[in-house]
Amino acid sequence: MAKDSPMKIELDIAATDSHKIISYSNDCFRLRDKSVCGSLLISGKRLVENWFAGDYRALTTEDLDIVIEWRPEIILLGTGKRLHFPNQALLPYVVSRHIGFEIMDTGAACRSYNLLIDEGRDVAACLLPAGV
Repeated sequence: MAKDSPMKIELDIAATDSHKIISYSNDCFRLRDKSVCGSLLISGKRLVENWFAGDYRALTTEDLDIVIEWRPEIILLGTGKRLHFPNQALLPYVVSRHIGFEIMDTGAACRSYNLLIDEGRDVAACLLPAGV
């Protein structure tokens, strides 16, 4: 597979009117109705493009405030091509607000997000591009 080839995700698009991730590449995410290049905050009904411009090491608690305000039951953090553990203050900050918090590589976060949306769960994903 070429370096910048999109990774397709199989899903039942007709199953919901929620935002779904169709595919992702090193720098973009393809949703049902648009492409988003750069970082992405996504939930079933909300979308914020270019949410964050750094890499996982620069994430702060303040960077998560917007998604915390959405009050999802779980937040998925996709840290790029590989799983990286960001600032240690993030986990207790999110969990203290009674929100689950999972950290994984961006591909896994995209797939998990779609599965949870299909289950009708109130999930949000903070996604850094897969190429970082």
